[in-house]
Amino acid sequence: MDLRWLRRSGHESARPRGSLSTAVHDAARFDRTAVSARGGLLAAIPVAGMLTLGTVAWDPVAGVTMGAGAMLVGVAWRIRGGRPPLGVLTADSFAMSLATFVGCVTGSVPWLHIIVLALWSLLAGLLVSLGNRGGVIGTQAVIAAVVYGRFSQPAAASAALAGLVLAGGCAQVLFLSVVRWGGSLRGQRAATAAAYRALSALAAGSPATSGLPAGAALDDAQSTLSSLTLFGDPALMTLRSLVSEGLRVRVGLSAIHALLRRRADAPADPLGEAASQMLEATSDALALAAVAIEGENSAASALPGRVTELSAPLDGLAPEGDVTAGTLVHRLAALAGQLRAIGPLAVAAGESGTLMERRLQRPANRLRDLAATDLAQLRANATMQSPAGRHALRLAVVVVIAELLSRHLPRGYWMVVAAATTLRPEFGATFTRGTERVLGTCLGVGLAGAIAVALHPAGGVTIVLIGLLAWAGYAVFPASFAVGFAFITAVVVFLLNAISPDTLATAWDRLIDTLFGGALGLLAYAVWPTWSAAPAREALADLVGAHVAYIRLVLTAMMTGRRADDDQVRDLSRRARLARTNAESTVARSLSEPATRRIDAEESQAVLAAMRRQMLAAHVLRLDVQDERVRRPLPGVEPLARALDQLLSNAEATLRARPDERPPARELPDLRECYSEFERSAPDDAEVEGVLADLDEVVDAANSLAAVVGLEPADSDDPVPSAVRSSR
Repeated sequence: MDLRWLRRSGHESARPRGSLSTAVHDAARFDRTAVSARGGLLAAIPVAGMLTLGTVAWDPVAGVTMGAGAMLVGVAWRIRGGRPPLGVLTADSFAMSLATFVGCVTGSVPWLHIIVLALWSLLAGLLVSLGNRGGVIGTQAVIAAVVYGRFSQPAAASAALAGLVLAGGCAQVLFLSVVRWGGSLRGQRAATAAAYRALSALAAGSPATSGLPAGAALDDAQSTLSSLTLFGDPALMTLRSLVSEGLRVRVGLSAIHALLRRRADAPADPLGEAASQMLEATSDALALAAVAIEGENSAASALPGRVTELSAPLDGLAPEGDVTAGTLVHRLAALAGQLRAIGPLAVAAGESGTLMERRLQRPANRLRDLAATDLAQLRANATMQSPAGRHALRLAVVVVIAELLSRHLPRGYWMVVAAATTLRPEFGATFTRGTERVLGTCLGVGLAGAIAVALHPAGGVTIVLIGLLAWAGYAVFPASFAVGFAFITAVVVFLLNAISPDTLATAWDRLIDTLFGGALGLLAYAVWPTWSAAPAREALADLVGAHVAYIRLVLTAMMTGRRADDDQVRDLSRRARLARTNAESTVARSLSEPATRRIDAEESQAVLAAMRRQMLAAHVLRLDVQDERVRRPLPGVEPLARALDQLLSNAEATLRARPDERPPARELPDLRECYSEFERSAPDDAEVEGVLADLDEVVDAANSLAAVVGLEPADSDDPVPSAVRSSR
C-alpha cells in the first residue's frame, strides 16, 4: 500500500530510539508540572501519624509496621498521581495484610514458605492483566509476603502483625477519603471543569485535532461522580448532567471537524469562515463554563451572554443544494443549542451543597459485576499464550530464586523485592523500571547517609524526618519515579533506624541488595523475554472489533429509522475510544523494543489512521440517528452494512492471527459496489444524500484497512489509492 499520504498527514511515526537508550531516557525524565506538594502532604501525614501512634501506644516495632503499611498504600497512589483511587487502595491494604499473615506464619517452614511465595507470585503476575490497579495490588502483596516472611511468628502473632499493616493502610485510605470531600464537591467540580477545558482546546484546535484527550478528561470526571463512597446532592446531579452534555459536545465537535476537512479546499467558503468563528466562540464559552463550574462569579455572570451570541455567525447562511454545507449548518446549530443548555448548568454547579446535605449512595451490584469481570479476565490470561501468564510464571521463578539466594544475607529480602518489582510484562517497562530503581536507590542511600552523618537523628526527630522525606517523595513521584523512589528509599532506611539504629549499615545493605536484585530481574527478562508485538496486534484487533460493534449499531438504526438508544451508543463509543487509547499505548510500547521484535511501524500507524477516519465519519452518522426528528427508514443500506461487517470482521481476524499463520487472501465483498448500489437506489432523495458523504468515508477507510493488513478488497484495482482519493 502507498503510505505517502500518511507522511503528509503526520501519522507516520518518527524513527524510534534504540530500546535501551529509550529505557534510560524514560527513567531519567522529570516532569515538573506533575509535582504536587499538596498530594505529597496528604499521603505523608498518615505515614507520620501511624508511626507516632504505634510508637506511643505500643512500641517502635508496632509504629514502624503501621507506618510501613501507610507508606506502601501511599506509594500505590502517588506513583501515578491524580485522584486517589480509594477502591484500589482499600483492596491493596487488605491484600498486603493477608500477604503479611501468610508470609509470616509460613516463614518458619522454608519449603512451605517457598511454595507459598511461588503461588503468591503467580497470582500477582496474573493481576497485571487487570491493568495498573491489578499490577499495584499484586506487587505490594508480594512485597509484604517477602518482607514479613523473614519475621516468622505463631499464628496469633502473625495475625496481630497483619492487623498493624492493615491499620496503617486503612488509615491512609480513611484520611484521603475525609480530606478529599470538600464542602462543595471540590474534587468533582475540578475534574468536570478540567474536562470542559479539554473540550475548549478541542474546539479551538484544527480539524485534525484528536478528541481523545477530551474523551479521557470526560471519563475521569465521570469516574469522580460514580465512586462507591461519594455523597450525593442536587449539585451532584448537575455535574453529571454537565458530563453528559460534554460527551455530546465532544462527538459534535468531532463531527464538525470531519465536515470542515471536506471543505478545506473549497474556494471562498463563507460557511467555513463562519464555522471557524463559531468554534472560536465555542472555545471561549467552554472555557468560561469551566471557570463557572469552579464557582467563579464573574465567569458565571458573563457566560449566558456569551452563549446567546454563538449562533450569530450562522445568520443568513442557509445553503441550498449542498448537502455537506447543510449538514454542517445543522451540526453548528445543534452545538449552539447544547451550549445554551450548558450555560445554566455550569452556573448551578458552582453553587454546590454542603457535606451535611449528602447521603451515601451505593450503586447496586457494582462490586459484584466488577469482581465477575475481573475473574473472567484472570481466567482468560491464565495461559502461556498470554503475556500476563508468561509474566506470572517468570515472576514466580525469579522470586523463588532470589529468596533462596538471599536467605543468609542481612536484610536480604530487599534483593527479592528489587527483583520482583523490576520485572514487568514488557521489555521497555522492565528496563526502564530497573534503571529507575538503581538510580533511585543510589540517590536515596546517599541522601540517608548524608542526613545520618550530619544530624544523627533519634526519637521524635526521626519521625519528623520521615514525614518530611515522605512528603518530598510522594510530591515528586508522578514527575519522576527515580527521584520519588530516592526519597522513599531514605524513608525506609530511617523507618528501620527507629528499631535498629545503624543507618549507614542499613543504607549500604539496601544499596547492595537492590543492585543484585535488580540485576537478577533484568537477567531473567533477558533470558526469557516477553515481546509486545503480539499484544499490540491484539490491541489493534480489539480496536477494529470495537468499531465493528459501534458502526453496526449506527447503521442498524439508520436502516430501521428508529432513534438509537443514547446509553447504548455512548457505551459503544466509549469502548471504541478506550480501545484506541489502549492500542496506541501498546503499539508505542512495542516500538520501544528491539527492531527485530517490534510491531511493524508503518502497518500499525496505517491501521490507527484508517480507524480514526472511520470513527470520525461514524460519529457524524451517529448524530443523524440520534436526532429527535422523525427519520425515514433506509433499508437500502443493509447490503452495505452486511458487507462492511464482513470485511471489518475479516480484518480483525487477520490482525489476531500470527503473521506466519495468516489465512490466505480471499475475495472480499465489494464495498464500493454496495455503496454505489445504495446511491443509485434513491436518486434525488434528501435523506439518502444526507448520509452518502459519511458512508463514502466509512467505505474508503475500511478498504484502506483491508489493504494495510494484507487483504485485497474487491475494488483494490482502483489505480488511485483510496486514502488519496478520499482527501480530494
